[in-house]
Parts: sequence; C-alpha cells; structure tokens
Amino acid sequence: MRTVDYYESFHRAAIEEGFPEDETAKFAELLRFAIWANERHNGEIVAHPRGLPPGQSADLLVGRGGGLPHLPAGMPWPTDSEDYPLPFVASFDCAALPGVDSLPLPPDGSLLVFLHHEDAYDTFDHDKEQQYARIVYVPVGTDTVVQAPENHLPYLFVSGRDFIGPEQDLFAVVHADLPEWLDSEEEDLSSFQKRLARDLPHRRELCALVDRLWPAGNSATFQFGGYSWNTGGISRGHLYDDPELTIAEENFRARPKAGDPVADREQENVLVEEELQRVRQEWIPLVQFDPGDEVYFGRFLIRVDDLTARRFDRATSWTAFTE
Repeated sequence: MRTVDYYESFHRAAIEEGFPEDETAKFAELLRFAIWANERHNGEIVAHPRGLPPGQSADLLVGRGGGLPHLPAGMPWPTDSEDYPLPFVASFDCAALPGVDSLPLPPDGSLLVFLHHEDAYDTFDHDKEQQYARIVYVPVGTDTVVQAPENHLPYLFVSGRDFIGPEQDLFAVVHADLPEWLDSEEEDLSSFQKRLARDLPHRRELCALVDRLWPAGNSATFQFGGYSWNTGGISRGHLYDDPELTIAEENFRARPKAGDPVADREQENVLVEEELQRVRQEWIPLVQFDPGDEVYFGRFLIRVDDLTARRFDRATSWTAFTE
C-alpha cells in the first residue's frame, strides 16, 4: 500500500492558482480523501478513476464482495448473541488499498466485514446493534480456511435473499470529500459555519478546484474514510443526522453543568457544533457500504487511535435506514 500525499497535490494546485496560503491551509483541514470500491457493470467500474497515484491502474483489485470469507484457521464464524451466523459482506486486501493521508489502515493483512443490517437496525439501540456487526482483521501470514457456517441454510434475510451472496470483485479509486456546507450560500449557513467561513472567502472557488482535481464520480458501493453518509434527515435546523452528531450531542449533554450559564438554543447549537468538529477529528468512518438492499446502508466508525493501533474490535456499527 503506497501512501500518496493528496494534500500536497491540492496545496500545490491552490497556490499555483493564486489562493492565499493561510486560507488554503484552513480549507485543507476540512478536506478528506476516501477510498471508493465498486464492482464492474457491463465491463465498466461504477465510479470512474480519479486521484490515482502515478502508475496505478483504475483496475486496482482490492477486495471481493459476497462469497465466503478466508477466516483464520480455528476461528468460528462470527455470530450474534443467539449464535446465528452473521452474513459476510466483503473482504479487502489492505496491501492493495490505495494509501490515503489521515486514514491509517494497516499496510497489509485483510479486513473482513460481517453485518446483518436488518437485525442491526431493528434493535433501535446502538449498544444492542453491535451483536449483529463485526470487523475481523486477519494479519498477513495467518493460516486461513474458506468455510461456510454450519447452520446458515435456513437463515435468510427478511427480504428473502440468499445468506451467501454472489461473489464480486471490487476495484478502488480515490475520492475527495468535503462538507456540503462549504459550497452553500451565506444565508444557508449556521452561526458556527459562518464563523469558519470568515476565514474562507474563496471557499466556493476552492470547492471547484477540488472538483477539477478529483472529478466527482457516481457513487460507492464501499467507502473507506471521508465523511459519514447521511439519510437526508436534518437536526438543529441545519446539521445532517449522522453518528458523529449523535456522539457530539451525547458529549455535550454529559458535560458538568454546575455554574455554567444557561445557553439559549442558538448558543447551544454553536457549542454542539464545536463539539462535532472535535468528534470528527477523533472518529472516522472505517467503512460504509450498500449491503445490497436499497433502503439500508451499513457503516462502521472507529476512533483514529484505535485504527492506528489495529484495535478493530472497537469499531462500532451504525446501520441506517434510508426511507
């Protein structure tokens, strides 16, 4: 896995076009690069290539969706609390994934993704949801075996799809990801966003530069890093409902209140959004994906320090329902 300095590419292009150094640096703090992985349709990769390292092909095979996983020898198939096997979603070769700044994936080994998205969502409880989701990291050199769970045949999704899905090769490209508010009109910004925007007078022009450097593709079946997908729901009048906002609001409510002045709704929104910025520095979407159902998407968040230390057992599932 070769890490490419995409931020340096952006910085160089921005300075060459005459954008101020300090504004370019502040804008880059909001810019993220993500790995998109898609299957082929009619011989073409769903998302067209962008931001590829020199010499890297758009045909970069990085994993496989469906089929059966290569589990470590002696490791039982992951199950929920009632010992039902969890559906296997995909496997990824970490050595083949493009290296992306601020996304400290392991340089080798493989990641296996398991999720029963319907049961996970139907708990309506984040803690209980975790029994239906699992990320398994298999270090390089581990003896593995291909196996099917013993009692999977009668175990179907609610939608009736087969437990073991068809196997599909997955190919990767790199995508630039920005908060949507950066390209919004001034009157549509929150008080906190307006404060940030004061230091970004050319933010919309910089958004256009990012789009020229890394033209937007169609969509991703799987995405590592970047910003969280959302269902379109709005909270606090302007913020998309996503796990990071939930964490930020929980952190805000958990703060000691003794002696604090009572904040009005607008002040509270600003404080929550400040906390949201901190949460987004601490947490990152490890992988988000379409599990093959048009009304759900799966997502695992992980703290950056846990990802760096390869503590994948601390990744948490946040399955979403889109309708």
